[in-house]
Amino acid sequence: MADFLPFASMVCCLTSVLLLSTTAAAGTTELATQICRNTTSYAFCQEAMYSDPRAVAADRYVLAYIAYRQAYLNATDTADYIASELKSMGSGGVSGSLTGLRKCLGYYQEAIRRLAEMLGNLDSETFYGLDELSIDVENSVRGCEASVGRPSPLSKRNDDLAKLSSICLVVSKLYIYL
Repeated sequence: MADFLPFASMVCCLTSVLLLSTTAAAGTTELATQICRNTTSYAFCQEAMYSDPRAVAADRYVLAYIAYRQAYLNATDTADYIASELKSMGSGGVSGSLTGLRKCLGYYQEAIRRLAEMLGNLDSETFYGLDELSIDVENSVRGCEASVGRPSPLSKRNDDLAKLSSICLVVSKLYIYL
């Protein structure tokens, strides 16, 4: 009987830990789902957030990192694409296309600066203004779209960053007035 008590205590403790971790994971999944329900595209948000395996057990801080990082990677990839297109066009491209792409590159560079600032603010736990920076990112996307017109080879990339900035805005609102 004396040998059974330590074993029973251990089983009870392990069961409690498993139940608590399952409950905690379910609660944080709910946070990610709640965030996605408040964005412009629920399905896109789910795909973006859960592309990172940490999202399942993430709190608002980790979810913010996931969202901001996704947007940052998208913006830098698009800026690299635009720079490559400009380089391949050289000076032989259509004047309007070159001008539009140059402006667009500037808008994306601004979006990248804003996203880097958001990540830096998150690192330093300076949460003020994250929502405004998210809006600035979307405005940069809209500026790019206006520069190159619609439809364009950048339309999908612009739409994706606009959706990511929507996710960033919703996540940022978790930090308002802290």
